[in-house]
Amino acid sequence: MPRLCSVEDAQRPRVVTPFPAPKIMDLPQFQGEHKESLYWGTYRPQVYLGIRARTPQSLVAGLMWIGVKDGRYFMRHVCQDSDELSTYGWTHLNGRDYGHQVLIGQGMTLASSFLKSKENGSGYGGDWTVRIDVKSEKWSEEMLRSAHLLFYLSDEEGNALSLSGDVLDIRENSLMVYGSRMDVGGWQLHLESVEMIWKSIIVVSKTPHIHNLSDLVQESLGDQILRKFGRLQLPDASDNSPNILVFQISARIPFKIDIPFLSGIGLKSSRVEERLKSLTGTSLTRELIEKQKEFDNKFETCFNLTSKVDFESLVVGKAALGNMLGGIDYFYGQ
Repeated sequence: MPRLCSVEDAQRPRVVTPFPAPKIMDLPQFQGEHKESLYWGTYRPQVYLGIRARTPQSLVAGLMWIGVKDGRYFMRHVCQDSDELSTYGWTHLNGRDYGHQVLIGQGMTLASSFLKSKENGSGYGGDWTVRIDVKSEKWSEEMLRSAHLLFYLSDEEGNALSLSGDVLDIRENSLMVYGSRMDVGGWQLHLESVEMIWKSIIVVSKTPHIHNLSDLVQESLGDQILRKFGRLQLPDASDNSPNILVFQISARIPFKIDIPFLSGIGLKSSRVEERLKSLTGTSLTRELIEKQKEFDNKFETCFNLTSKVDFESLVVGKAALGNMLGGIDYFYGQ
């Protein structure tokens, strides 16, 4: 008769014996350039747009935005049904250096693109950039034809983030924040736009965790939001050495912004201006078009579906592949 497990058995510590073989990620074929090429990515699928590196304590970036519903402001950040978006998800994502997604809700269309680049002068893992394109097909008195985005950056190691002296004037200086880390060296985050945008800073006090970032920002919003001339004014906080910075970016719809991240800053061969130019404006537009063509061509080469299914089915297939790759997260620990 088989022995039944008792409560005492359940409370005994389990012995976990590792499989006697090298870890897959430690094999030679997963090292070197292959490992570095996957360092940065969209490894935060629980939020609408999130970026981090494949390291336990990373720089973490992401997007929030503020919508209006029933006359009240509310924030979107973590993917949840209660946000009532009619569409969200990746239309293209190759899992390595390019992705494009579309978010539609409350009459506003927010398209975001992610691109990685490894050039001479870049630090480990290379550079990356995010383009956010905001449009609307219908206007409402609630929206006041303006959109309010919140882009944040956090250092999980607790390193202080330094603000640029001219952070509020992107016409004079696109640099928003900079810092230094052991993995990527000196780094900078910029903001560029050809439209007239309005920007302020919310500095969230130093914290070892970002899992409750939505709550921290929501508390900052509180009841102090002022509606004036179509602008949403958020209260500023201050800290001597914050490891989380949240930037409010507001503009009349439609508008487009580019947010490039540069690594390896400070080296003689950094080539900051050249790299910044390649990750913004018309250069970025050309590169995004080329990456989408590469994705489409590889999809056809691998699956050969053009002659077998209709166009709508192809769109669904590409989105299914993109969201499967976009669902890859990074975890560590036991």
